[in-house]
Amino acid sequence: MTNTNKRSQAPSGFRFIDLFSGIGGFHLALEGLGGTCVLASEIDPDCQAVYRRRFPHTPLIGDIRALTARPDSIPEHDVLAAGFPCQPFSKSGAQLGLRDQTRGTLFFDIMEVVRARRPRYVILENVRNIAGPRHRETWRTVIESLREEGYSVGGEPLVLSPHLLSPEQGGAPQVRDRVFILAEYGVPTSELADLALLRSKLRLNWSPQLWRIEDHLTPDDAIDIPERYRLRPEEVRWLDAWNEFMQHLPADGLPGFPIWVEAFTRTPQATDVPLWKAIFNRKNSALYMENRRWIESWLKRWRVRDFPRSRQKFEWQARGHEPDVWKLVVHLRPSGIRVKAATYLPALVAITQTSIIGSRRRRITPREAARLQSFPEDFQLHPVDAIAYRQLGNAVNVGVASFVAQELMGRREMQGNRSNLRLVS
Repeated sequence: MTNTNKRSQAPSGFRFIDLFSGIGGFHLALEGLGGTCVLASEIDPDCQAVYRRRFPHTPLIGDIRALTARPDSIPEHDVLAAGFPCQPFSKSGAQLGLRDQTRGTLFFDIMEVVRARRPRYVILENVRNIAGPRHRETWRTVIESLREEGYSVGGEPLVLSPHLLSPEQGGAPQVRDRVFILAEYGVPTSELADLALLRSKLRLNWSPQLWRIEDHLTPDDAIDIPERYRLRPEEVRWLDAWNEFMQHLPADGLPGFPIWVEAFTRTPQATDVPLWKAIFNRKNSALYMENRRWIESWLKRWRVRDFPRSRQKFEWQARGHEPDVWKLVVHLRPSGIRVKAATYLPALVAITQTSIIGSRRRRITPREAARLQSFPEDFQLHPVDAIAYRQLGNAVNVGVASFVAQELMGRREMQGNRSNLRLVS
């Protein structure tokens, strides 16, 4: 299908397909704008189960390659949406990009669908790192592939995070930088740039500091089996110990560098280590020597050196807030304990490394994680928490996807500085 009829906005009742659909973030966003999903593709059986339960009438296939092997079977559609696999580009992976023979090359399957039906709009989502320095060739390939098929697409990465959008725009209190690739068929590139890139330089008069994570939590007495999310005794001990440590320090002198118990020594290790580590070793040694008497007492009383190695590392990222761990947000990371203000949360990840709400002494629940991804309250999550967290960590944020789709398809009037897309280099 060749669709060259230029429209100022998406047609009423537009059709879309949802590739690498996960549990349906793009589907919820586009359906909410009046679209009908005519085909979805998702290979993961657990995601398929959740997707089918929510969208029982949508044709759902598994491997996208079964679709591209028979291009005549692809239904006509106006919008192609795809949150294609991010692992080849993620900083947490090997970063093989399109050289990843199992996942990175799936972008070319998207292009097979594009060539078969030429949808009016293409919306792709991926991790920010796809446009990073290690993936310049990948980025160039993606942009040039779309342009070769007659699509106008901006050449600069377009990055958006839900915590930067206001609640009215579909924002949510979660830092989740994602690159969106927006393409339109049969229009001059300059027009798309006016729509997406020039607007991206505008700022919304909204401060992320206005978020308050407490407003998005379920009352503890309304949580089924709350014991699942409460901190274990050893976790409470680790945090109590570090809470005492921070309260010993002057409020205006809280360290802005990671605190490492292993570096509490008279002579910091400065050789045979990277420069960044040598600097942190020196800072920790100085902190230790300036406060040696009470730090030694603290180490012995809490037996801190018996803590797991990762729990002997602490990072304070809540400057300006009362040094009380139990009033803030905590992340127990492989690299150490991190404390942040109770405004917005770090990005959900596809593992059960979930944020801890200090005031509740528990982790966020899957339902609360779904709110951070702007999924509706009646959305049925996977019944196994670990799987639900993983699926939500991999999902497309519904509010951001809706905002982006409206921007691309012209369904939002130009509203001065109400747009909050960001242009990054």
